Amino acid sequence: PKWGDVWHFPFWTSSCENRTINIVQHFPVVCGVGRSPLPKMRLSCALLLLLAVLASVFYRGQCRNPGLKAKVTEFGLTYGMKVFLSVLKDRAQQIKVPDQSGKADVVIGKVNYEFKNIQMTSFNIGGTSLPVVPSVGLRLRADGVSASLRGDWHYKAKVAFIPISDGGTLSLSISGVSLDVVIRLGKDPNDRPTISVGSCSAHIGDVSVQFHGGASWLYNLFKGAIENKIKNQLDSEICKSVSKAIDEDVEKSFAGIRVLEPVGKFADLDLGLIDAPHFQTDFMELLLKGDVVPRDSRISVPVSPGPIPEVAETTHMIYLYGSEYVGNAIANIYHKAGQLRHVLKPKDIPKDLPFKLNTTYLAGLVPKVGTLYPDMGIELVLNTSLPPHLSILPGHAVLTAYGNVHVYALPPGKTPAYLFSINVTMDLGAEAKLMGELLYGNVSMDPNKIKITTFGSTIGPVPPFGLDFAIRTLCEATVPWINNYLAQGIPFHLKNVLFENAQVNMHQGFISIGTDLRYTGEF
Repeated sequence: PKWGDVWHFPFWTSSCENRTINIVQHFPVVCGVGRSPLPKMRLSCALLLLLAVLASVFYRGQCRNPGLKAKVTEFGLTYGMKVFLSVLKDRAQQIKVPDQSGKADVVIGKVNYEFKNIQMTSFNIGGTSLPVVPSVGLRLRADGVSASLRGDWHYKAKVAFIPISDGGTLSLSISGVSLDVVIRLGKDPNDRPTISVGSCSAHIGDVSVQFHGGASWLYNLFKGAIENKIKNQLDSEICKSVSKAIDEDVEKSFAGIRVLEPVGKFADLDLGLIDAPHFQTDFMELLLKGDVVPRDSRISVPVSPGPIPEVAETTHMIYLYGSEYVGNAIANIYHKAGQLRHVLKPKDIPKDLPFKLNTTYLAGLVPKVGTLYPDMGIELVLNTSLPPHLSILPGHAVLTAYGNVHVYALPPGKTPAYLFSINVTMDLGAEAKLMGELLYGNVSMDPNKIKITTFGSTIGPVPPFGLDFAIRTLCEATVPWINNYLAQGIPFHLKNVLFENAQVNMHQGFISIGTDLRYTGEF
């Protein structure tokens, strides 16, 4: 490059989007534009160039695509606020105003008074809003808050050197309360979400105290001073209650989130956050690792997540996005662990199928089998030859299976005799829907697209035509069995959360589940 040229370097953000740094645009003085810089400036420009290259390499290395992603829309944030406000309301009921005591000059002289057992009896919230605070979290604003409290009063005094005392009950009404809370959302060292109060301010508009029983008329003479004292106490108690609800109760539930979710006996799904939650103007985005981790460290997973682009979906409370990587990683692990294997015996074949697992039937397709092993059972050992491959496409998904069928004769009282093997490649189409806590599916297959070859025969040449028909028939018979299983529903749930009005959509390379939520637990 010549001095004054515009240089571009790839810069990768956490969402792996290509960006560029225009060195001259940002530092025109250092590198010069349209003129040769001085020697010292050449050195500065060279150092700048080196830093830019290092930054590019660093960010490229840090960049990764999420395997899973969640988007909480404005509707979801509003619902979350309602859940939190219900928690806050419960916590507010537990607020206790510290006991009050003091002295006051009234018409009868000096009075020593005390108020005890002041507790919240009702707490109501008027208008609320939950705007986003960029790079921080959410801001909860509430106004029109009102509350009622009750307690006991007691006083002692001396009138003409005669000690007197009395007591009764009191009731407080609070109105015009406003609350402004900044809620921070982040990520802890274990990649779990965190929540905390960034700031809190509360203002009480009016406090009214009424005394009942005894010499209530006496307290009513100086209740203004008492109301101000209680008002100041409650200002701090409200924010203490908010902080306890968020910093302790909600954060405790966050800390209990399980980052590694078991996927059968051989793998775990890492649900840890890649980064702290991202906030846009009308939604919150969570990027989850979605890594499928084999429990056997000797197994490697040669696939990685592709990008999950932004989809303009906002009608549901939350959208969950899953890369096809997750399915392919699970398939890789279970294939390498030898778990995608099944033995099919004669008793396993339904009676209504047009073929049976015996040498008599097989002899009609491969005559030499009947000669060498007459009137015997047949055993099929099925296993994957390659990991199944999931391709998610707009509107549907395709699972390509690569397998071998090893055929054995079963001589009575003897070891099974190996005959030959069949290599099978087939595609299964798939659709899915979510109802309640169950994920339902349906698979389909075109038998004409099944590819079949034979190998490893111990009985000479194996005619492909008859076997081709038998394998296609077997595969066609398997599809209803799979659909019957999927019709029962696969559990899909979160603790204390119900999915409602869910909709499943297939996109290029990923699946999205849009759903409304109903929280059923307690903090």
